[in-house]
Amino acid sequence: MTLPNFLVIGAAKCGTDALCKFLGQHPDIYMCPNREPNFFVAEGQSQVPYRGPGDRDAFEAMEMWVSSLEHYEHLFDGVSEEKAIGEGTAWYLYFEDAARRIKKHIGGAKLIAMLRNPVDRAYSAYTMLLGDGRETVYDFAQALALEPERRQRNWDPLYQYADMGFYARQLRYYLDLFEPEQIRTHIYDDFTARPVEVVQDILRFLDVDDTFVPDTSKRYNVSMVPRNHVLHTLVAGEHPLKQALKAVLPAGVRRPLKHRVLAPNLRRPSPQPPQVRKQLADHFRADILELQDMLGRDLSAWLC
Repeated sequence: MTLPNFLVIGAAKCGTDALCKFLGQHPDIYMCPNREPNFFVAEGQSQVPYRGPGDRDAFEAMEMWVSSLEHYEHLFDGVSEEKAIGEGTAWYLYFEDAARRIKKHIGGAKLIAMLRNPVDRAYSAYTMLLGDGRETVYDFAQALALEPERRQRNWDPLYQYADMGFYARQLRYYLDLFEPEQIRTHIYDDFTARPVEVVQDILRFLDVDDTFVPDTSKRYNVSMVPRNHVLHTLVAGEHPLKQALKAVLPAGVRRPLKHRVLAPNLRRPSPQPPQVRKQLADHFRADILELQDMLGRDLSAWLC
């Protein structure tokens, strides 16, 4: 039985996709071929439980809901002589139950967290779901106000734009269960400014050759938003015409067609509204200050 000996545990929209790609270039590292299997969230739940727009389709299409240990083990069948065996699921940081399951199954694993200014992280998650056609509210402040209702209706936790940014609370789940030397935390700004330096620090943490220089030229998982919301909803959202096309067109035809239609309609998002940004910074203030003490790092730039 082969299971990972390290995990990238989050946070969502903090560069974890790129980090996993860069680590996977190392000859002594095996990265799980399923980008986010979610096993330590999904264990024992055979069906995706979330009920928001496109939630089930998103998880099932990407094979992101691995609920059995047997299935999870098979994801690592390709391991040969690699020293470090890993996977990255950005939700692990968010769920206290995930920390307990990790402790149960792979208690000696090394854990890597990448943290981003929670105000920026929240807006990035929002714009990503807009680009995916799943977010139907085109005002960020309104979408934030809907968080409690969406949580009650059991939507994908990614819609919890603010709540997912309380990193001190989330890291505490892990610090209460694991030894401090098992956990390595980096800041997203450092990763974007000096990706090779950050990756090489993680390679040292994983006890593999840290002289390896990954190709960091490609950008991954960049958030884009639609220019024309009506067209985007028609093609990417929960529109009846889309559901009718799914019944007659195979996925191999639909996906390239969808990309050709959507790509010209996407653009980089506008800056976050300043008043909303300030409100969020105030909302996160106590948690950021606690995180500063926890990490021994000045995070005052996140407070404005």
